Amino acid sequence: MRSYEDWIDLHWQRELTPEEILDWHSFLSTHPELASKWELDQQLLKSVRSLADIPLSNNFTARVLRSAENVRLDFGEKMTIRESFVDSWWSRFWAHPGIRIAGISALLLTGIGLWQWDPNAVNLVESITTITEAETVPSVEELQDFDAIHGLAQSASDVDWELVLAMD
Repeated sequence: MRSYEDWIDLHWQRELTPEEILDWHSFLSTHPELASKWELDQQLLKSVRSLADIPLSNNFTARVLRSAENVRLDFGEKMTIRESFVDSWWSRFWAHPGIRIAGISALLLTGIGLWQWDPNAVNLVESITTITEAETVPSVEELQDFDAIHGLAQSASDVDWELVLAMD
């Protein structure tokens, strides 16, 4: 079944056939809220269709083709799209396969070098190594012993306040 937008598109393209008009009326009976919107669209379509076509000059196509043929370089020579690409210095530089291979290789080696000697990557590997070399992991019972944890937090350590004040 068509939607309202489908009916509008169809009606803008051409007049509805008698069968389509019957289908439209059955659609409209199931969607009565669209009747006022359809009337507005009808009026808009009639207004647009009543506008006169703008006449084109009789030599419009010839003028466009002549303008396209007269595209020239500053020194007056006609040039195709392929020639304009080949004549740029950048394309001439990269046209040599050896230069292309050397440039891509240099970029690839630079990327691998930066990735390989990244100091953060070394620190990450050292951290993972330290974690995997840990001998024991506390058991669940040890982690649930809140009295022992509380006792660890209140260990008797004397703070040298003179040293702390001297550091400020």
